[in-house]
Amino acid sequence: MKYRKDIQILRGIAVLFVVLFHLGVWGFNSGFLGVDIFFVISGYLMGVMYDPEKTSDFFAKRAKRLLPAYFATIFVSVLAAIFITAPVEYDQVATQAVFATFFSSNIGFWMDYSYWDNTAFRPLLHLWSLGVEIQFYLLVPLIYWFYKKIKFSVPIIALSSLILSIFTLGVSPKTVFYLLPFRVWQFLMGFMVAKYLSSRKREEKGAVSFAGGALFLLLLCIPLVKVDGTDWSFVSGHPGLAALVVSAATAGILWIGVPAWIENNLISTALEKLGKYSYSIYLAHFPVIVFYLYKPFSGTVTEAGSIGKTLLMALIIVFASMLLFYLIETPMRNNVHVRKWLIYAPIAILVFAPLGFQIQKTLISDNEMLIYQAWFDRSEYRCGKLNRFLHPLAADCELQPIAESPDLRILLVGDSHADAIKTTFTKVAESENAVVYFLVKNDPLYEGGMDPEQVMQIAKERNVDAIVLHYSPGGLPPSSFERLVELSTQNQIPLSFIMPVPTWDVNVPDALIKHLEIGQTVPLQTRDDYLRVRQNIINMVSGVRYDKFRVYSVVDSFCAPDCRLVLDNGKPLYFDNTHLTLSGSEVLGGVFTKLIDDLR
Repeated sequence: MKYRKDIQILRGIAVLFVVLFHLGVWGFNSGFLGVDIFFVISGYLMGVMYDPEKTSDFFAKRAKRLLPAYFATIFVSVLAAIFITAPVEYDQVATQAVFATFFSSNIGFWMDYSYWDNTAFRPLLHLWSLGVEIQFYLLVPLIYWFYKKIKFSVPIIALSSLILSIFTLGVSPKTVFYLLPFRVWQFLMGFMVAKYLSSRKREEKGAVSFAGGALFLLLLCIPLVKVDGTDWSFVSGHPGLAALVVSAATAGILWIGVPAWIENNLISTALEKLGKYSYSIYLAHFPVIVFYLYKPFSGTVTEAGSIGKTLLMALIIVFASMLLFYLIETPMRNNVHVRKWLIYAPIAILVFAPLGFQIQKTLISDNEMLIYQAWFDRSEYRCGKLNRFLHPLAADCELQPIAESPDLRILLVGDSHADAIKTTFTKVAESENAVVYFLVKNDPLYEGGMDPEQVMQIAKERNVDAIVLHYSPGGLPPSSFERLVELSTQNQIPLSFIMPVPTWDVNVPDALIKHLEIGQTVPLQTRDDYLRVRQNIINMVSGVRYDKFRVYSVVDSFCAPDCRLVLDNGKPLYFDNTHLTLSGSEVLGGVFTKLIDDLR
Protein backbone atom coordinates (compact mmCIF):
# COMPACT_ATOMS: atom_id res chain seq x y z
CA MET A 1 0.00 0.00 0.00
CA LYS A 2 1.28 3.45 -0.93
CA TYR A 3 2.18 5.63 2.06
CA ARG A 4 -0.48 8.20 2.85
CA LYS A 5 0.52 11.09 5.05
CA ASP A 6 -3.10 12.06 5.61
CA ILE A 7 -3.84 8.73 7.33
CA GLN A 8 -0.96 9.26 9.73
CA ILE A 9 -2.26 12.76 10.42
CA LEU A 10 -5.70 11.32 11.16
CA ARG A 11 -4.12 8.82 13.56
CA GLY A 12 -2.26 11.64 15.25
CA ILE A 13 -5.46 13.63 15.71
CA ALA A 14 -7.32 10.58 17.01
CA VAL A 15 -4.73 9.58 19.62
CA LEU A 16 -4.19 13.20 20.70
CA PHE A 17 -7.90 13.67 21.35
CA VAL A 18 -8.17 10.39 23.28
CA VAL A 19 -5.14 11.13 25.48
CA LEU A 20 -6.24 14.69 26.23
CA PHE A 21 -9.69 13.36 27.10
CA HIS A 22 -8.27 10.82 29.53
CA LEU A 23 -5.97 13.44 31.03
CA GLY A 24 -9.05 15.52 31.74
CA VAL A 25 -7.77 18.52 29.78
CA TRP A 26 -10.40 21.23 29.58
CA GLY A 27 -12.25 21.39 26.27
CA PHE A 28 -11.67 17.75 25.30
CA ASN A 29 -14.69 16.18 27.00
CA SER A 30 -15.59 14.48 23.72
CA GLY A 31 -12.06 13.42 22.84
CA PHE A 32 -13.14 9.77 23.08
CA LEU A 33 -14.57 10.22 19.57
CA GLY A 34 -11.00 9.77 18.41
CA VAL A 35 -11.59 6.01 18.76
CA ASP A 36 -14.29 6.28 16.09
CA ILE A 37 -11.67 7.70 13.73
CA PHE A 38 -9.45 4.69 14.44
CA PHE A 39 -12.29 2.28 13.66
CA VAL A 40 -12.93 3.78 10.21
CA ILE A 41 -9.20 3.84 9.37
CA SER A 42 -8.90 0.18 10.40
CA GLY A 43 -11.79 -0.78 8.15
CA TYR A 44 -10.18 1.08 5.24
CA LEU A 45 -6.79 -0.56 5.76
CA MET A 46 -8.37 -4.00 5.93
CA GLY A 47 -10.11 -3.34 2.65
CA VAL A 48 -6.81 -2.32 1.05
CA MET A 49 -4.54 -4.95 2.60
CA TYR A 50 -6.63 -8.13 2.69
CA ASP A 51 -5.87 -10.67 -0.06
CA PRO A 52 -8.04 -13.83 0.02
CA GLU A 53 -5.16 -15.74 -1.57
CA LYS A 54 -2.91 -14.86 1.38
CA THR A 55 -5.20 -15.05 4.38
CA SER A 56 -2.59 -16.63 6.65
CA ASP A 57 -0.07 -13.93 5.71
CA PHE A 58 -2.66 -11.27 6.43
CA PHE A 59 -3.27 -12.51 9.97
CA ALA A 60 0.44 -13.11 10.57
CA LYS A 61 1.25 -9.51 9.64
CA ARG A 62 -1.59 -8.20 11.81
CA ALA A 63 -0.39 -10.29 14.74
CA LYS A 64 3.23 -9.08 14.39
CA ARG A 65 2.03 -5.50 14.09
CA LEU A 66 -0.34 -5.45 17.05
CA LEU A 67 0.19 -8.23 19.55
CA PRO A 68 3.75 -7.86 20.92
CA ALA A 69 3.10 -4.35 22.29
CA TYR A 70 -0.43 -5.38 23.28
CA PHE A 71 0.71 -8.33 25.40
CA ALA A 72 3.60 -6.30 26.83
CA THR A 73 1.13 -3.67 28.04
CA ILE A 74 -1.02 -6.29 29.73
CA PHE A 75 1.92 -8.06 31.42
CA VAL A 76 3.54 -4.86 32.72
CA SER A 77 0.17 -3.67 34.05
CA VAL A 78 -0.32 -6.92 35.96
CA LEU A 79 3.22 -6.71 37.33
CA ALA A 80 2.72 -3.09 38.42
CA ALA A 81 -0.61 -3.92 40.04
CA ILE A 82 0.98 -6.58 42.28
CA PHE A 83 3.20 -4.03 44.00
CA ILE A 84 1.11 -0.86 43.65
CA THR A 85 -2.48 -1.89 44.33
CA ALA A 86 -4.40 -3.50 47.17
CA PRO A 87 -5.94 -6.99 46.65
CA VAL A 88 -9.30 -5.35 45.92
CA GLU A 89 -7.90 -3.61 42.86
CA TYR A 90 -5.46 -6.33 41.89
CA ASP A 91 -8.24 -8.87 41.48
CA GLN A 92 -9.91 -6.51 39.02
CA VAL A 93 -6.68 -5.99 37.06
CA ALA A 94 -6.09 -9.76 36.89
CA THR A 95 -9.62 -10.31 35.56
CA GLN A 96 -9.16 -7.58 32.95
CA ALA A 97 -5.84 -9.14 31.92
CA VAL A 98 -7.46 -12.53 31.33
CA PHE A 99 -10.22 -11.04 29.17
CA ALA A 100 -7.66 -8.96 27.26
CA THR A 101 -5.49 -12.02 26.60
CA PHE A 102 -8.43 -13.61 24.81
CA PHE A 103 -9.09 -10.34 22.89
CA SER A 104 -12.42 -9.90 24.65
CA SER A 105 -11.86 -6.85 26.87
CA ASN A 106 -14.95 -5.24 25.40
CA ILE A 107 -17.07 -8.24 26.40
CA GLY A 108 -15.60 -8.31 29.91
CA PHE A 109 -16.33 -4.63 30.48
CA TRP A 110 -19.77 -4.98 28.94
CA MET A 111 -20.55 -7.67 31.52
CA ASP A 112 -19.35 -5.35 34.24
CA TYR A 113 -19.76 -1.56 34.29
CA SER A 114 -20.44 1.19 31.80
CA TYR A 115 -17.35 2.82 30.26
CA TRP A 116 -18.30 6.00 32.10
CA ASP A 117 -18.57 4.35 35.53
CA ASN A 118 -15.35 4.85 37.50
CA THR A 119 -16.39 2.75 40.51
CA ALA A 120 -14.06 -0.13 39.62
CA PHE A 121 -10.29 0.05 39.13
CA ARG A 122 -9.72 -0.41 35.39
CA PRO A 123 -6.22 0.45 34.11
CA LEU A 124 -6.85 -1.77 31.07
CA LEU A 125 -10.19 -0.20 30.18
CA HIS A 126 -8.81 1.29 26.96
CA LEU A 127 -8.20 -2.20 25.58
CA TRP A 128 -11.94 -2.55 24.91
CA SER A 129 -11.39 -0.88 21.52
CA LEU A 130 -8.57 -3.30 20.64
CA GLY A 131 -10.95 -6.15 21.45
CA VAL A 132 -13.48 -4.73 19.00
CA GLU A 133 -10.79 -4.22 16.32
CA ILE A 134 -9.31 -7.70 16.59
CA GLN A 135 -12.78 -9.24 16.49
CA PHE A 136 -13.43 -7.28 13.30
CA TYR A 137 -10.18 -8.56 11.77
CA LEU A 138 -11.43 -12.10 12.30
CA LEU A 139 -14.53 -11.21 10.29
CA VAL A 140 -12.64 -9.66 7.37
CA PRO A 141 -12.42 -12.91 5.30
CA LEU A 142 -16.17 -13.42 5.71
CA ILE A 143 -16.94 -9.82 4.80
CA TYR A 144 -14.71 -10.08 1.75
CA TRP A 145 -16.52 -13.28 0.73
CA PHE A 146 -19.87 -11.47 0.89
CA TYR A 147 -18.36 -8.57 -1.04
CA LYS A 148 -17.24 -10.89 -3.88
CA LYS A 149 -20.44 -12.95 -3.98
CA ILE A 150 -22.95 -10.10 -3.65
CA LYS A 151 -21.41 -6.81 -4.70
CA PHE A 152 -23.56 -4.53 -2.59
CA SER A 153 -23.94 -6.81 0.43
CA VAL A 154 -21.41 -4.77 2.46
CA PRO A 155 -23.48 -1.54 2.38
CA ILE A 156 -26.50 -3.60 3.43
CA ILE A 157 -24.55 -5.08 6.36
CA ALA A 158 -23.27 -1.63 7.33
CA LEU A 159 -26.75 -0.09 7.20
CA SER A 160 -28.18 -2.98 9.21
CA SER A 161 -25.50 -2.53 11.86
CA LEU A 162 -26.19 1.22 12.03
CA ILE A 163 -29.96 0.72 12.38
CA LEU A 164 -29.37 -1.94 15.04
CA SER A 165 -27.04 0.45 16.86
CA ILE A 166 -29.58 3.29 16.80
CA PHE A 167 -32.35 1.02 18.09
CA THR A 168 -30.27 -0.60 20.82
CA LEU A 169 -28.90 2.73 22.03
CA GLY A 170 -32.39 3.45 23.33
CA VAL A 171 -32.32 0.20 25.31
CA SER A 172 -28.73 -0.26 26.49
CA PRO A 173 -26.08 2.39 25.69
CA LYS A 174 -23.43 0.17 27.30
CA THR A 175 -24.18 -2.65 24.85
CA VAL A 176 -23.94 -0.38 21.81
CA PHE A 177 -20.69 1.12 23.07
CA TYR A 178 -18.81 -2.13 23.71
CA LEU A 179 -19.98 -4.83 21.30
CA LEU A 180 -18.84 -5.33 17.70
CA PRO A 181 -22.23 -5.86 15.98
CA PHE A 182 -23.16 -2.28 16.93
CA ARG A 183 -19.80 -0.89 15.78
CA VAL A 184 -19.19 -2.85 12.59
CA TRP A 185 -20.82 -0.10 10.49
CA GLN A 186 -17.90 2.19 11.35
CA PHE A 187 -15.31 -0.30 10.13
CA LEU A 188 -17.36 -0.95 7.01
CA MET A 189 -17.49 2.75 6.16
CA GLY A 190 -13.72 2.60 5.74
CA PHE A 191 -13.90 -0.80 4.03
CA MET A 192 -16.42 0.52 1.49
CA VAL A 193 -14.16 3.46 0.63
CA ALA A 194 -11.37 0.99 -0.12
CA LYS A 195 -13.54 -1.33 -2.20
CA TYR A 196 -16.11 0.88 -3.91
CA LEU A 197 -14.35 4.24 -4.22
CA SER A 198 -10.90 4.63 -5.70
CA SER A 199 -8.82 7.24 -3.88
CA ARG A 200 -8.96 10.53 -5.73
CA LYS A 201 -5.84 12.31 -6.84
CA ARG A 202 -5.01 15.30 -4.62
CA GLU A 203 -6.27 18.50 -6.19
CA GLU A 204 -5.10 21.95 -5.23
CA LYS A 205 -8.26 23.74 -6.33
CA GLY A 206 -11.93 23.15 -6.82
CA ALA A 207 -14.72 21.36 -4.99
CA VAL A 208 -12.63 18.32 -4.08
CA SER A 209 -9.96 20.38 -2.35
CA PHE A 210 -12.60 22.41 -0.54
CA ALA A 211 -14.45 19.27 0.59
CA GLY A 212 -11.28 17.64 1.91
CA GLY A 213 -10.36 20.75 3.87
CA ALA A 214 -13.89 21.12 5.24
CA LEU A 215 -14.00 17.51 6.42
CA PHE A 216 -10.59 17.89 8.08
CA LEU A 217 -11.69 21.02 9.93
CA LEU A 218 -14.88 19.23 10.93
CA LEU A 219 -12.82 16.53 12.66
CA LEU A 220 -10.85 19.19 14.50
CA CYS A 221 -14.12 20.36 16.02
CA ILE A 222 -14.63 17.06 17.86
CA PRO A 223 -13.82 18.57 21.26
CA LEU A 224 -16.55 21.16 20.76
CA VAL A 225 -19.26 18.50 20.39
CA LYS A 226 -21.17 17.72 23.56
CA VAL A 227 -21.75 13.97 23.80
CA ASP A 228 -23.12 12.07 26.80
CA GLY A 229 -22.03 8.44 26.76
CA THR A 230 -24.77 7.49 29.23
CA ASP A 231 -27.58 9.09 27.23
CA TRP A 232 -30.12 6.86 25.50
CA SER A 233 -30.70 9.36 22.70
CA PHE A 234 -29.22 9.00 19.21
CA VAL A 235 -28.77 12.78 19.05
CA SER A 236 -26.73 13.20 22.25
CA GLY A 237 -25.70 9.62 23.13
CA HIS A 238 -22.74 7.55 21.98
CA PRO A 239 -22.22 6.04 19.50
CA GLY A 240 -24.90 8.30 18.08
CA LEU A 241 -25.15 11.25 15.75
CA ALA A 242 -21.69 12.61 16.63
CA ALA A 243 -20.09 9.21 15.96
CA LEU A 244 -21.90 9.02 12.61
CA VAL A 245 -20.66 12.47 11.57
CA VAL A 246 -17.09 11.75 12.68
CA SER A 247 -17.08 8.36 10.92
CA ALA A 248 -18.50 9.84 7.71
CA ALA A 249 -15.97 12.70 7.78
CA THR A 250 -13.09 10.24 8.27
CA ALA A 251 -14.37 8.06 5.41
CA GLY A 252 -14.63 11.15 3.22
CA ILE A 253 -11.02 12.11 3.89
CA LEU A 254 -9.87 8.56 3.18
CA TRP A 255 -11.58 8.88 -0.20
CA ILE A 256 -10.67 12.38 -1.36
CA GLY A 257 -7.73 13.19 0.90
CA VAL A 258 -6.87 16.66 2.16
CA PRO A 259 -5.45 19.61 0.22
CA ALA A 260 -1.70 20.29 0.22
CA TRP A 261 -2.01 23.39 2.42
CA ILE A 262 -3.25 21.12 5.20
CA GLU A 263 -0.82 18.25 4.62
CA ASN A 264 2.30 20.38 4.28
CA ASN A 265 2.62 22.55 7.38
CA LEU A 266 4.39 22.25 10.72
CA ILE A 267 1.30 21.25 12.70
CA SER A 268 0.40 18.47 10.26
CA THR A 269 3.98 17.27 10.26
CA ALA A 270 3.84 17.05 14.07
CA LEU A 271 0.53 15.19 13.86
CA GLU A 272 2.04 12.83 11.28
CA LYS A 273 4.86 12.09 13.73
CA LEU A 274 2.33 11.53 16.47
CA GLY A 275 0.46 9.16 14.16
CA LYS A 276 3.63 7.11 13.75
CA TYR A 277 3.69 6.46 17.51
CA SER A 278 -0.09 6.41 17.93
CA TYR A 279 -0.43 2.69 18.70
CA SER A 280 2.20 2.71 21.44
CA ILE A 281 0.81 5.96 22.83
CA TYR A 282 -2.68 4.53 22.93
CA LEU A 283 -1.52 1.37 24.72
CA ALA A 284 0.67 3.15 27.27
CA HIS A 285 -1.26 6.27 28.18
CA PHE A 286 -4.21 4.93 30.16
CA PRO A 287 -2.33 2.55 32.50
CA VAL A 288 0.12 5.39 33.22
CA ILE A 289 -2.72 7.74 34.19
CA VAL A 290 -4.66 5.22 36.29
CA PHE A 291 -1.66 3.79 38.16
CA TYR A 292 -0.18 7.23 38.78
CA LEU A 293 -3.43 8.49 40.33
CA TYR A 294 -4.20 5.24 42.15
CA LYS A 295 -5.85 5.43 45.57
CA PRO A 296 -7.09 2.29 47.35
CA PHE A 297 -10.87 1.77 47.19
CA SER A 298 -11.30 4.82 44.94
CA GLY A 299 -11.94 3.11 41.62
CA THR A 300 -10.51 4.58 38.41
CA VAL A 301 -9.22 8.08 39.12
CA THR A 302 -8.35 10.14 36.03
CA GLU A 303 -8.54 13.68 37.41
CA ALA A 304 -5.07 14.84 38.40
CA GLY A 305 -6.31 17.86 40.30
CA SER A 306 -3.46 20.11 39.22
CA ILE A 307 -1.71 21.28 36.06
CA GLY A 308 1.62 20.09 37.47
CA LYS A 309 0.43 16.50 37.88
CA THR A 310 -1.14 16.55 34.44
CA LEU A 311 2.09 17.72 32.83
CA LEU A 312 4.09 15.13 34.75
CA MET A 313 1.74 12.35 33.60
CA ALA A 314 2.07 13.61 30.02
CA LEU A 315 5.87 13.34 30.27
CA ILE A 316 5.62 9.81 31.70
CA ILE A 317 3.26 8.86 28.85
CA VAL A 318 5.79 10.13 26.31
CA PHE A 319 8.60 8.15 27.96
CA ALA A 320 6.52 4.94 28.30
CA SER A 321 5.32 5.24 24.70
CA MET A 322 8.86 5.61 23.39
CA LEU A 323 9.99 2.56 25.35
CA LEU A 324 7.08 0.52 24.02
CA PHE A 325 7.63 1.69 20.44
CA TYR A 326 11.40 1.20 20.25
CA LEU A 327 11.80 -1.85 22.48
CA ILE A 328 8.71 -3.85 21.54
CA GLU A 329 6.51 -2.57 18.70
CA THR A 330 9.18 -1.82 16.07
CA PRO A 331 11.76 -4.60 16.62
CA MET A 332 9.11 -7.30 16.95
CA ARG A 333 7.64 -6.65 13.51
CA ASN A 334 10.53 -8.42 11.80
CA ASN A 335 11.81 -10.56 14.66
CA VAL A 336 12.26 -14.17 13.51
CA HIS A 337 11.25 -15.38 16.98
CA VAL A 338 8.06 -13.35 17.16
CA ARG A 339 5.80 -16.38 16.67
CA LYS A 340 7.22 -18.11 19.73
CA TRP A 341 6.89 -14.84 21.63
CA LEU A 342 3.24 -14.58 20.66
CA ILE A 343 2.64 -18.07 22.05
CA TYR A 344 4.55 -17.66 25.31
CA ALA A 345 3.37 -14.12 26.12
CA PRO A 346 -0.34 -14.93 26.63
CA ILE A 347 0.55 -18.11 28.52
CA ALA A 348 2.77 -16.06 30.83
CA ILE A 349 -0.06 -13.60 31.47
CA LEU A 350 -2.61 -16.34 32.20
CA VAL A 351 -0.20 -18.03 34.63
CA PHE A 352 1.11 -14.88 36.26
CA ALA A 353 -2.22 -13.07 36.76
CA PRO A 354 -3.65 -15.48 39.39
CA LEU A 355 -0.18 -15.99 40.89
CA GLY A 356 0.02 -12.28 41.67
CA PHE A 357 -2.81 -12.56 44.17
CA GLN A 358 -0.89 -15.27 46.04
CA ILE A 359 2.16 -13.00 46.11
CA GLN A 360 0.06 -10.24 47.66
CA LYS A 361 -1.33 -12.61 50.29
CA THR A 362 2.19 -13.26 51.57
CA LEU A 363 2.67 -9.51 52.04
CA ILE A 364 -0.63 -8.77 53.82
CA SER A 365 -1.86 -9.81 57.25
CA ASP A 366 -5.00 -11.93 57.73
CA ASN A 367 -6.83 -9.02 59.37
CA GLU A 368 -6.06 -6.75 56.43
CA MET A 369 -7.11 -9.42 53.95
CA LEU A 370 -10.45 -9.80 55.77
CA ILE A 371 -11.07 -6.09 55.30
CA TYR A 372 -10.06 -6.15 51.64
CA GLN A 373 -12.52 -9.00 51.05
CA ALA A 374 -15.37 -6.54 51.72
CA TRP A 375 -15.22 -5.44 48.08
CA PHE A 376 -16.17 -8.95 46.97
CA ASP A 377 -18.78 -9.44 49.71
CA ARG A 378 -21.70 -8.12 47.70
CA SER A 379 -24.39 -9.38 45.39
CA GLU A 380 -24.63 -9.25 41.61
CA TYR A 381 -25.62 -5.87 40.24
CA ARG A 382 -29.39 -5.21 40.05
CA CYS A 383 -31.17 -7.97 38.11
CA GLY A 384 -28.02 -9.78 37.00
CA LYS A 385 -26.15 -9.82 33.70
CA LEU A 386 -27.81 -12.90 32.27
CA ASN A 387 -31.31 -11.62 32.99
CA ARG A 388 -30.48 -8.28 31.38
CA PHE A 389 -29.14 -10.06 28.31
CA LEU A 390 -32.15 -12.37 27.96
CA HIS A 391 -34.70 -9.63 28.70
CA PRO A 392 -33.17 -6.35 27.46
CA LEU A 393 -36.50 -4.48 27.38
CA ALA A 394 -37.77 -5.62 30.79
CA ALA A 395 -38.39 -2.90 33.40
CA ASP A 396 -38.22 -5.33 36.32
CA CYS A 397 -37.12 -8.84 37.19
CA GLU A 398 -38.06 -11.64 39.56
CA LEU A 399 -35.37 -12.34 42.16
CA GLN A 400 -34.83 -16.04 42.99
CA PRO A 401 -38.14 -17.41 41.60
CA ILE A 402 -39.81 -19.94 43.86
CA ALA A 403 -41.45 -23.12 42.60
CA GLU A 404 -44.73 -23.00 44.50
CA SER A 405 -47.44 -20.41 44.23
CA PRO A 406 -46.24 -17.52 46.43
CA ASP A 407 -48.23 -16.31 49.42
CA LEU A 408 -46.98 -12.77 48.84
CA ARG A 409 -45.74 -10.78 45.86
CA ILE A 410 -43.48 -7.86 46.78
CA LEU A 411 -42.05 -5.10 44.59
CA LEU A 412 -38.75 -3.80 46.01
CA VAL A 413 -38.13 -0.22 44.87
CA GLY A 414 -34.95 1.75 45.46
CA ASP A 415 -31.56 2.91 44.30
CA SER A 416 -28.16 1.30 44.88
CA HIS A 417 -28.95 0.92 48.60
CA ALA A 418 -31.90 -1.32 47.76
CA ASP A 419 -29.55 -3.22 45.48
CA ALA A 420 -27.21 -3.79 48.45
CA ILE A 421 -29.94 -5.39 50.59
CA LYS A 422 -31.84 -7.27 47.90
CA THR A 423 -30.07 -10.62 48.32
CA THR A 424 -30.76 -10.91 52.05
CA PHE A 425 -34.26 -9.47 51.65
CA THR A 426 -35.03 -12.05 48.96
CA LYS A 427 -33.69 -14.94 51.07
CA VAL A 428 -35.94 -13.93 53.96
CA ALA A 429 -38.89 -13.55 51.59
CA GLU A 430 -38.20 -16.94 50.03
CA SER A 431 -38.25 -18.60 53.47
CA GLU A 432 -41.68 -17.05 53.94
CA ASN A 433 -42.90 -18.26 50.51
CA ALA A 434 -42.89 -14.73 49.13
CA VAL A 435 -41.54 -13.66 45.74
CA VAL A 436 -39.66 -10.39 45.21
CA TYR A 437 -39.64 -8.26 42.06
CA PHE A 438 -36.95 -5.64 41.54
CA LEU A 439 -36.63 -2.72 39.13
CA VAL A 440 -33.88 -2.91 36.51
CA LYS A 441 -32.92 0.74 36.52
CA ASN A 442 -30.98 2.28 39.38
CA ASP A 443 -32.98 5.51 39.58
CA PRO A 444 -36.69 4.76 40.20
CA LEU A 445 -38.56 7.83 41.50
CA TYR A 446 -35.49 10.02 40.89
CA GLU A 447 -35.95 13.12 38.77
CA GLY A 448 -35.60 11.91 35.19
CA GLY A 449 -35.96 8.28 36.25
CA MET A 450 -38.99 6.00 36.48
CA ASP A 451 -41.86 8.12 37.83
CA PRO A 452 -44.44 7.05 40.47
CA GLU A 453 -47.05 6.24 37.82
CA GLN A 454 -44.66 3.87 36.06
CA VAL A 455 -43.75 2.16 39.34
CA MET A 456 -47.43 1.71 40.16
CA GLN A 457 -48.10 0.36 36.66
CA ILE A 458 -45.47 -2.35 37.20
CA ALA A 459 -46.90 -3.12 40.63
CA LYS A 460 -50.34 -3.65 39.09
CA GLU A 461 -49.00 -5.72 36.19
CA ARG A 462 -47.20 -7.98 38.64
CA ASN A 463 -50.27 -8.05 40.86
CA VAL A 464 -48.11 -7.36 43.91
CA ASP A 465 -49.39 -7.46 47.46
CA ALA A 466 -47.02 -4.74 48.66
CA ILE A 467 -44.39 -2.19 47.63
CA VAL A 468 -41.23 -1.86 49.74
CA LEU A 469 -39.06 1.25 49.52
CA HIS A 470 -35.38 1.55 50.53
CA TYR A 471 -33.15 4.44 49.49
CA SER A 472 -29.91 6.18 50.31
CA PRO A 473 -30.25 9.24 52.55
CA GLY A 474 -31.65 12.02 50.40
CA GLY A 475 -32.10 9.66 47.47
CA LEU A 476 -35.90 9.65 47.44
CA PRO A 477 -37.42 12.98 46.34
CA PRO A 478 -40.26 13.97 48.74
CA SER A 479 -42.55 14.86 45.83
CA SER A 480 -42.14 11.41 44.26
CA PHE A 481 -42.66 9.74 47.63
CA GLU A 482 -45.86 11.70 48.27
CA ARG A 483 -47.19 10.84 44.82
CA LEU A 484 -46.45 7.13 45.30
CA VAL A 485 -48.22 7.21 48.67
CA GLU A 486 -51.20 8.79 46.94
CA LEU A 487 -51.25 6.12 44.22
CA SER A 488 -50.83 3.32 46.78
CA THR A 489 -53.78 4.69 48.73
CA GLN A 490 -55.94 4.85 45.62
CA ASN A 491 -55.08 1.26 44.69
CA GLN A 492 -55.05 0.00 48.29
CA ILE A 493 -51.58 -1.50 47.93
CA PRO A 494 -49.63 -1.70 51.22
CA LEU A 495 -46.50 0.45 51.24
CA SER A 496 -43.51 -0.21 53.49
CA PHE A 497 -40.51 2.07 54.02
CA ILE A 498 -37.17 0.74 55.30
CA MET A 499 -35.20 3.63 56.79
CA PRO A 500 -31.74 4.40 55.33
CA VAL A 501 -28.78 2.66 56.94
CA PRO A 502 -26.06 4.68 58.72
CA THR A 503 -23.59 6.14 56.23
CA TRP A 504 -20.08 7.51 56.58
CA ASP A 505 -17.99 10.35 55.16
CA VAL A 506 -15.04 8.02 54.49
CA ASN A 507 -14.57 4.71 52.72
CA VAL A 508 -15.07 2.22 55.55
CA PRO A 509 -12.60 -0.51 54.41
CA ASP A 510 -9.98 2.16 53.72
CA ALA A 511 -10.48 3.66 57.18
CA LEU A 512 -10.18 0.21 58.78
CA ILE A 513 -6.96 -0.52 56.86
CA LYS A 514 -5.44 2.80 57.92
CA HIS A 515 -6.46 2.05 61.52
CA LEU A 516 -4.55 -1.23 61.35
CA GLU A 517 -1.50 0.13 59.53
CA ILE A 518 -0.94 3.53 61.13
CA GLY A 519 -3.38 3.64 64.02
CA GLN A 520 -5.61 6.27 62.40
CA THR A 521 -8.81 6.81 64.37
CA VAL A 522 -11.89 5.17 62.85
CA PRO A 523 -14.95 7.38 62.30
CA LEU A 524 -17.54 7.52 65.07
CA GLN A 525 -21.31 7.89 64.78
CA THR A 526 -23.82 7.37 67.59
CA ARG A 527 -27.48 6.49 67.58
CA ASP A 528 -28.32 10.12 68.40
CA ASP A 529 -26.12 11.32 65.52
CA TYR A 530 -27.98 9.04 63.13
CA LEU A 531 -31.41 10.19 64.31
CA ARG A 532 -30.40 13.85 64.13
CA VAL A 533 -29.14 13.76 60.52
CA ARG A 534 -32.12 11.64 59.41
CA GLN A 535 -34.69 13.94 60.97
CA ASN A 536 -35.93 15.21 57.60
CA ILE A 537 -36.66 11.65 56.47
CA ILE A 538 -38.32 10.83 59.81
CA ASN A 539 -40.52 13.90 59.39
CA MET A 540 -41.37 12.93 55.80
CA VAL A 541 -42.56 9.43 56.64
CA SER A 542 -44.23 10.35 59.93
CA GLY A 543 -46.57 12.69 58.08
CA VAL A 544 -48.12 9.91 55.97
CA ARG A 545 -51.79 9.24 56.71
CA TYR A 546 -52.37 5.85 55.13
CA ASP A 547 -53.35 2.89 57.30
CA LYS A 548 -51.40 0.43 55.12
CA PHE A 549 -48.16 2.37 55.35
CA ARG A 550 -45.44 1.18 57.74
CA VAL A 551 -41.97 2.42 58.57
CA TYR A 552 -39.17 0.06 59.65
CA SER A 553 -36.29 1.48 61.64
CA VAL A 554 -32.77 0.10 61.18
CA VAL A 555 -30.94 2.12 63.80
CA ASP A 556 -31.31 -0.52 66.53
CA SER A 557 -29.68 -3.09 64.25
CA PHE A 558 -26.55 -1.00 63.77
CA CYS A 559 -26.23 1.44 66.67
CA ALA A 560 -26.29 0.38 70.32
CA PRO A 561 -25.55 3.20 70.98
CA ASP A 562 -22.45 3.59 68.73
CA CYS A 563 -22.95 2.58 65.11
CA ARG A 564 -20.85 -0.42 64.06
CA LEU A 565 -18.42 -0.64 61.18
CA VAL A 566 -17.65 -4.35 61.48
CA LEU A 567 -19.24 -7.58 62.68
CA ASP A 568 -17.94 -9.42 65.72
CA ASN A 569 -15.79 -11.59 63.43
CA GLY A 570 -14.12 -8.51 61.93
CA LYS A 571 -15.96 -8.49 58.60
CA PRO A 572 -16.78 -4.94 57.42
CA LEU A 573 -20.45 -3.99 57.22
CA TYR A 574 -19.75 -1.74 54.22
CA PHE A 575 -17.78 -2.16 51.00
CA ASP A 576 -17.49 1.62 50.54
CA ASN A 577 -18.76 4.58 52.55
CA THR A 578 -22.51 3.93 52.26
CA HIS A 579 -23.31 0.51 50.78
CA LEU A 580 -23.73 -2.60 52.90
CA THR A 581 -21.82 -5.76 52.21
CA LEU A 582 -23.77 -9.02 52.05
CA SER A 583 -22.61 -9.65 55.60
CA GLY A 584 -23.81 -6.16 56.55
CA SER A 585 -27.23 -6.66 54.97
CA GLU A 586 -27.71 -9.84 57.00
CA VAL A 587 -27.81 -7.64 60.12
CA LEU A 588 -31.22 -6.52 58.86
CA GLY A 589 -32.60 -10.05 58.62
CA GLY A 590 -34.83 -9.51 61.66
CA VAL A 591 -36.22 -6.28 60.20
CA PHE A 592 -37.04 -8.03 56.93
CA THR A 593 -38.73 -10.92 58.74
CA LYS A 594 -40.95 -8.53 60.71
CA LEU A 595 -41.83 -6.59 57.56
CA ILE A 596 -42.99 -9.71 55.71
CA ASP A 597 -44.86 -11.03 58.76
CA ASP A 598 -46.70 -7.69 58.99
CA LEU A 599 -47.80 -8.04 55.37
CA ARG A 600 -49.50 -11.37 55.99
